Amino acid sequence: MALFIRNTFLPHWQDKTLPSEYGLPYEEIIFYSRDRFRLKGWLILRDENLPLVILCHGLGTNKSDLLEIAEFIYREGFNVFLFDFRGHGESQGKTSSFGYLEQRDLEGAIDYLYQRKDLENKNLGLFGLSMGGAIAIMVSAKDERIKAVISDSAYKNLYSSMIHLAKSFYHLPKFPSNILLTIVYFLRFGIDPKKISPQNAISQISPRPVFIINGEKDFQIPPENAYSLFEKAKEPKELWIIPGADHGEGYSLYKEEYQHKIVKFLKKIYD
Repeated sequence: MALFIRNTFLPHWQDKTLPSEYGLPYEEIIFYSRDRFRLKGWLILRDENLPLVILCHGLGTNKSDLLEIAEFIYREGFNVFLFDFRGHGESQGKTSSFGYLEQRDLEGAIDYLYQRKDLENKNLGLFGLSMGGAIAIMVSAKDERIKAVISDSAYKNLYSSMIHLAKSFYHLPKFPSNILLTIVYFLRFGIDPKKISPQNAISQISPRPVFIINGEKDFQIPPENAYSLFEKAKEPKELWIIPGADHGEGYSLYKEEYQHKIVKFLKKIYD
């Protein structure tokens, strides 16, 4: 259990790359989560009349890790917003709840963008990777301001993911680690991790479109997670299991196809 507690504390890896290195104009943004954490982001504005896509990074990374994806989305005619979740990058905080409290961060980002009077087009889409994908699903289920959702390599349920990782990476038996992890998480964050469930939330996104992506060879988040999410989602929905891809590896292996599928899907937020 000490390993679990340790993993809630993450080093603040600073941005390795800036948007300007991709030729992208950007504004540095400070905003606040719903529970008043100070967060930092980048607004990459192409035209105030175009739809905007919010990008949500994974656990232990930061907003700069999604700049390649931001670049092609911007070039295809969208505004883009990237930000650091609490405990990551330049944002406030020292811990991660693996997707529970971070929902307040994304909600704060959506609130901030809606309050900006210079953003005429309020059609917002979400792209999330790994933990960011799980958060994107859970927030979109509650917030109809989100018009389209792309989730790459998201867990279906935090509890089942924790048990899988404890067994696969640390070789811990399911019992009693399942009980101990549940107790420790509850004491740490005040909620049963079984309730952190994109699988239970995803049906509420409909009739807005959702696109589920996962690597076929993902050891960290096996594709069974994507199949479960897709099964629970209502139409319109799409699924792409990427051949031979490990966790979050789809873009690097199939860059051209990945870009084509993402842009084609995001065009739906024009409707």
